[in-house]
Amino acid sequence: MRIVFFLAGLVAVLVFAAACSDDDGGGDPPPAESQKFFDCTEAFPGSEPDASAFPAEVTDGSGRSLTIEAAPQAIASLSAGHTEILYAIGAADAMTAVDNTSDCPVAASLLEHVDAFSPSVESIVALEADVVVLFFDPGDLVQSLAVLGVNVLMMPSPSTIEGVYEQIEVLGDATGHAAEADTLIASMRGAVSEVTNGLDESDAPTFFHELDNTYFTAGPGSFIADLYDELGAENIAESTGQSFPQMSAEAIIAADPQVIILADEDAGESADTVAERPGWGVIAAVQDGRLHVVSPDIVSRPGPRLVEALETLAGYLYPEVLN
Repeated sequence: MRIVFFLAGLVAVLVFAAACSDDDGGGDPPPAESQKFFDCTEAFPGSEPDASAFPAEVTDGSGRSLTIEAAPQAIASLSAGHTEILYAIGAADAMTAVDNTSDCPVAASLLEHVDAFSPSVESIVALEADVVVLFFDPGDLVQSLAVLGVNVLMMPSPSTIEGVYEQIEVLGDATGHAAEADTLIASMRGAVSEVTNGLDESDAPTFFHELDNTYFTAGPGSFIADLYDELGAENIAESTGQSFPQMSAEAIIAADPQVIILADEDAGESADTVAERPGWGVIAAVQDGRLHVVSPDIVSRPGPRLVEALETLAGYLYPEVLN
């Protein structure tokens, strides 16, 4: 049992890492033309933090409470999804360092980059950041930094859309941008409603979301699965009861998904390669040509681009509605 949970946790970290690897907008063309809710190519100018909000008592995503004495002037985000959130709430002026995978918005690529997957206490302390944001804690890094007086926000990748909103609120409180965070959350809720309100869930298809070509997928309790839940689609991995289960080809064929979403284009997978897999020709998604490639950056990176993720997935699941 411990091995199962370890593998699930490892896959979760690797999925998050893969989502942060590049942002070339890969995948099929969007199913419908729409203005991006959070466009990585746009400038996100910072706004003045609310100095009156400090000292600020905040509780991070791991349940740790800490006091931030003054509005941060130097923020290091070792998490690509949280980097996007920080820019979206107006904290750009305080951003001084990001992890190697933070490539959105483009302004983040101009900052100092550090390795988030094998970080050292010394390298993070050297950043002289007022606040450091992490999404996982290798080797008790959080405690080691806290002992040295570094304000660390441990923000594990949220498993739900609501969890994203909660983390936006925490980051707003911690940076003096609570009002901007509230505005962002309200805008995201409105945009999500616009996507879901026009869907007829009685026509919801079954789907398989492929994370890699060894058939790891997103199951119940994962952020990706929650996106599909929001859209009312039926996950063939639901019965596994695992956040990131590895299914067999036989189980996938037997489940006969109506739609297959591929988030492993970088590994060379495409509609053509899937159709050529032994036995997969009988699957409804293959027969009907409903195999779609999506950018893992969009569907696996919890943050403001979850709106784009929902729009994209909804177009593939309900093409008659959104095309």
